Amino acid sequence: MPYPAQIDPRRLGLDALQVVEELEKNDWSLREVAGRLGVSPNALYRYVDDRAGLAILMGEAAARALMASGFRGVAGTGDEAVVRMSLNFIRFATRRPHAYFAFMNAKPELDHPSMVAWFELWAKVNALVRSAVPDSGDAAAFSLWALLHGRIELFRGAAYRAPVDAGLEDAVRALLEGYRQGGPHPSPLPPHARLDP
Repeated sequence: MPYPAQIDPRRLGLDALQVVEELEKNDWSLREVAGRLGVSPNALYRYVDDRAGLAILMGEAAARALMASGFRGVAGTGDEAVVRMSLNFIRFATRRPHAYFAFMNAKPELDHPSMVAWFELWAKVNALVRSAVPDSGDAAAFSLWALLHGRIELFRGAAYRAPVDAGLEDAVRALLEGYRQGGPHPSPLPPHARLDP
């Protein structure tokens, strides 16, 4: 698919992410991306300081794509909705591994404007988990986040051959029920990530 010769700064992260996914590599160079976008590397430097700056924009685009995919078909609240979201997240990571890599590896500093995408995603995950575990929402959401990303890493390992979603539904249900049965748990999150009502 041809790319526009001019850079739209509002779409730069999304367009660059598309290039990287087409290249199927995480060790891309700024020159490679610029070439596929039909511009010189110097043209990219008008919008980003370096490769890391472009990676942040790509990570932001990936976070927004993960949110859209993760909550697709998620209706209502409670356990069923959390299970559906979890399956969607896992499937996104396996269908779009380079977007998932960008999401996980290009998170900016807390005061960077792109960080809004990560905060919005976390707020939505946290609110959904809180609907299932009202007394320990932060703790349960934190544990679920670790479970999902750990499962993805296992799937990427050469020794793990089961389907990535094998047993995931049971694991998510057990996690939620464990937090309900265990009573209120304090938030393990740093203050900037807490969403206490």
